[in-house]
Amino acid sequence: MTFSTKEKIYVTVIILLVALCAQFYYSYSYAPQYQVRVYYNQDRPLNKELVNTIREAEHFVYFAVYTFTRTDIKDALLAAKYRGLEVKGITDKNQYKQIEQQQKIIDELRKEGIEVYEQDHSAIMHLKTLVTDRAYISGSYNWTSAATNLNDEVLEIGHEESIRSQYEKILKELFGRYSK
Repeated sequence: MTFSTKEKIYVTVIILLVALCAQFYYSYSYAPQYQVRVYYNQDRPLNKELVNTIREAEHFVYFAVYTFTRTDIKDALLAAKYRGLEVKGITDKNQYKQIEQQQKIIDELRKEGIEVYEQDHSAIMHLKTLVTDRAYISGSYNWTSAATNLNDEVLEIGHEESIRSQYEKILKELFGRYSK
């Protein structure tokens, strides 16, 4: 049986497509999930990375942030809550009291049923961390327009389960400490 040139091209294309599908399936299902990316805000909008990570969460979103004035991040947290996810956070007490825009955002989150605690000791709560059931985020990035557009900031996003679970444990410990 001989194949025409056209038939050979079709078979080759089909084989390539099957191979690509198999590679994609393997990468998605079996590849190690310890990918870590570090972003610099002058190269990439960090707020969008944070919002995307919140959108990809399936069960919970926990956060701790020193300064929080970005409404797009607030909206992503509210959307996660409306999707039925557990959303909980902690912020610095003095930042909450001194920055009107932060107070407004935190109060809106609380009004919608999101628990946001304030640290209650004399030092500052200086974390800038978010963890979901699928990823973790940490770095120097406060959730503000200045941090997004002006400052030199970095944001690490990772999926390694052993690291993700450590961030989750730390935030749960802080929630327990400051919920009283």
